Amino acid sequence: MFNFNIDILIWALIIFFAIMVQVLVGTVRLIVMVKGKKILSIIIGFFESAVSITITITVVSNVIKAGMNIFIILFYSTGFALGLLLGMLISRKISKDMLSINIITRIAEVKMEDVLRENGFGVTGFTGSGRDGELKILNVICTKNNLYKLKNIVDKIDSKAMLASHTLEDLSGGFIYNLRNRIQ
Repeated sequence: MFNFNIDILIWALIIFFAIMVQVLVGTVRLIVMVKGKKILSIIIGFFESAVSITITITVVSNVIKAGMNIFIILFYSTGFALGLLLGMLISRKISKDMLSINIITRIAEVKMEDVLRENGFGVTGFTGSGRDGELKILNVICTKNNLYKLKNIVDKIDSKAMLASHTLEDLSGGFIYNLRNRIQ
């Protein structure tokens, strides 16, 4: 169980990299599938399954030959976790999701929409009413990558503001943060 030699280290490293690649590819496949890209999902899934069966055969044959070893378990688990992390980071980098964010605030004196516009966001403002009185409702369209910046700006002005976002499937016209031209 606690034997350690160069063969175990080599197998542990092979398993580490293989499971990392499998989980990374699986994470990307899932994101692509959720976005509705069926053919690309199928192609990625094909390669993911090939890596998966290779890992399974490798791990099982190694356990049969050398017995279960704690290093194999640790490298497998670490590779799995790193694959998830890398998959999420890649997903964030390639994500072009467009979001519609509604900002609901009770602070009417501060011109939050002006501050957002000064920071490059397109804003549409409405006046609404809630249980406790008048509200300011602002709608901003931006990419998912810019959501963090938007939240920071809003939080500095009104930490109690409510932000609700949803992904847009289709969009035409209007002003979008961080794009040079209006979408036509």
